[in-house]
Amino acid sequence: MTRRSFLQAAAKTIFTMSFGGLFSSRSAHAAADGIHHLRQIVTANPARTRMIQWDSPQLLQNVRVELRSPHKQVESLIPAYTYLSMDDEVQFIYHAEISFAEDSAYRVTHAGSATEWIPLLGVGNPVRALLFSDSQCGESYDVWRTTYQTAWQRHPDADAVAIVGDLTDNGESAWHWRSFFEAMEAAGAPLARHPHIPVLGNHEYYGLQWTAVPPVRYLRTFALPDNGSRDFRGHYYSFDLGAVHCMVLDTQFLEAEERGAALRAEQMDWLRKDAAASTAPWKLVLMHKDILAYGDYQVEQNTNHGISDVGQVFLDTFDHLGIDLVVSGHVHAYRRRQMRARQTDKNGTLYLLAGPAGNEYFNVPAETYDIIAGPDPTPSNYLYLEADAQHLHIRCETTSGAVLDTVDLQK
Repeated sequence: MTRRSFLQAAAKTIFTMSFGGLFSSRSAHAAADGIHHLRQIVTANPARTRMIQWDSPQLLQNVRVELRSPHKQVESLIPAYTYLSMDDEVQFIYHAEISFAEDSAYRVTHAGSATEWIPLLGVGNPVRALLFSDSQCGESYDVWRTTYQTAWQRHPDADAVAIVGDLTDNGESAWHWRSFFEAMEAAGAPLARHPHIPVLGNHEYYGLQWTAVPPVRYLRTFALPDNGSRDFRGHYYSFDLGAVHCMVLDTQFLEAEERGAALRAEQMDWLRKDAAASTAPWKLVLMHKDILAYGDYQVEQNTNHGISDVGQVFLDTFDHLGIDLVVSGHVHAYRRRQMRARQTDKNGTLYLLAGPAGNEYFNVPAETYDIIAGPDPTPSNYLYLEADAQHLHIRCETTSGAVLDTVDLQK
């Protein structure tokens, strides 16, 4: 466990047990009864395919995902589902991967009821994305709601969303996951209209007793691109988003406990092969834990400053692979660094530390590698990214409208 899990564990556990059943999980854009948190999840080829998912408290009868072509022809697909019984609740989590052409739409039907038709939107050039980190909240997810919805109001043309770990405060809590999704459901239905890119954080590994457990709920909640792994499917994956090749990593080697060494070795081998095989102009890594310690105790090095345990694993490999940008979270602060050979270098990999997107704020010490640092504590924020083959632009914006930093990279 990290220091964060101890700060409010007792209060949050009591709140979850007492009030978890009072919140509705009904989506504003899922008109069919029993369809909750209708969402699009990224696939290996998000320009032409999407994973459609939703939750239901019961097994649905005659359930279908219908795909309407630009010529109004309708194709019907039977979704698969997984069963989850956790935190005294039962869920059936449905998923169906669909291929689509421009100007297509989809809906979900079952037993004579149906959602509205939802357009399937392609990926633009330049590609535009919103990146959040640490959306976890205590007691209420209102701050996450404000951060997420404000970002969409400012950037309605965004193609995709990434959430870089610690999506919820507790990985097994039904109330936390329900509140997380409800905060993302509003007018315009971005959750159901745009692909979302989840990343594992340490809180996804926390059980109801605030001890490390396998991230079962996360892995059931998101049907993610295949990584070829037998033991760690869903922990890491990659895809192309326009001119950007994105690699999503699991940095929770400590929380994985006895499986941590195997996760690290397998993932590193995959990362080298995956990055080397890509011909995309930009290579982006999304991972939760940062390359620097920022006051967090590093178990393997017995220190709380400088390069973190995770940084020791990845820094040299990122140099070798020519990674352009790494976005991380975990620290709940904004920092910009640019490094190569473990030194500040204007030609090195750009490392951006983002968040919080929720209501967990911390005072964070400086590191000598910092080029730009946000306020301390850093207010709720997100990153807005635009990229084409020659240019990558990224900006850190707070929910109040302040711009904390702007960075431009050129090829």
